[in-house]
Amino acid sequence: MKRILVIVLCCVAAFTSNLFFGCSNKDNYKDQIPSNITNNDNVINDDLDMPYENGSDGVVEKNKNELGLVLSENKVQAKTTINIRAQASADAEVLGQLHNFETLPLICKVNDNWYQVFYNQNTAYISANPSYARIVKWQKFTPYLVSGMQVQALTTVNIRAQASTESEVLGKLNRLQHLPLIEKFSQNWYKVLYQGQEAYISANGDWTRVYDPEKVSTQIESVIAEGKKVLGVPYEYGAQRLLFHNGKPNPNFTGKTFDCSSFVQYSFYMGAQIKLRADSRSQSKEGILINESELERGDLIFMWSSARRYKTGIERIGHVVIYIGDNKILHTWGTGGVRIQDYSAGWRERFILARRML
Repeated sequence: MKRILVIVLCCVAAFTSNLFFGCSNKDNYKDQIPSNITNNDNVINDDLDMPYENGSDGVVEKNKNELGLVLSENKVQAKTTINIRAQASADAEVLGQLHNFETLPLICKVNDNWYQVFYNQNTAYISANPSYARIVKWQKFTPYLVSGMQVQALTTVNIRAQASTESEVLGKLNRLQHLPLIEKFSQNWYKVLYQGQEAYISANGDWTRVYDPEKVSTQIESVIAEGKKVLGVPYEYGAQRLLFHNGKPNPNFTGKTFDCSSFVQYSFYMGAQIKLRADSRSQSKEGILINESELERGDLIFMWSSARRYKTGIERIGHVVIYIGDNKILHTWGTGGVRIQDYSAGWRERFILARRML
């Protein structure tokens, strides 16, 4: 009876060890992230930090067996430029760098000083110093071994079985739809995850783009937060802008007044280090052209103004606003300056085009 009891206790101990440790037992790496490590926008609870157990449904056996890795449901996001290293040591080889807002899939937390991440189809390490990096929830999590980036279609593109235009077409990716990026396979092809298998999509920049959803989400919230910080700042037509047309700082900028385009430029630079042009007509040529029905939080809407209503082409554009979701816009004009308003029928009537900058 005692022998049976000992066996049962050993099994329980083994199960508990597998449940709470995601890296190899040999290295005794913990993957449970302390509850005091949080993102300013999203508090990460301990019960959300566990990666999928080995052998769970959805893991690509080919990739999983090659590396023996399982990803967590979180990512590591840089708060400044930090090194990506081959080992958990400041003396280890630098494999690359992660810049502000950029993310990598988290495998586990090694110790108080290091995160183990998935980088270029292999393991790597990033500082766990909370001044340099934070943990964010993986919005488009998949338990497959993917890069953490997404390939988004800018038009309808074929999904192929091999990296060749002669290869079998497995399906189509419609405009603005996306698939998880495994890796850039060649100059002309992305390797993506499609219906649980590896597939290929054109890397032509006119047809597809690669983006980091968590980076974009953080940037958008930061842009809007910066814009809200100057609510009520007076409107002035032709106000000094933060950056000149060439992107260089304007020494005469004070921030005491804004016009519509200088406000948008200021918000994007202060919030996301994105340099937009100096006037609304030039800004309307940047980013991805989208339909009004496709508007998402952080998109820019370009409108005609009374003075430009009857001009032609982009010369009609005389106003720009930031769409912040829930049918609201953040902008500046006239008495009252910077404000949040409903995207009402009166504003919708002025719609010319919209652009996605992130």
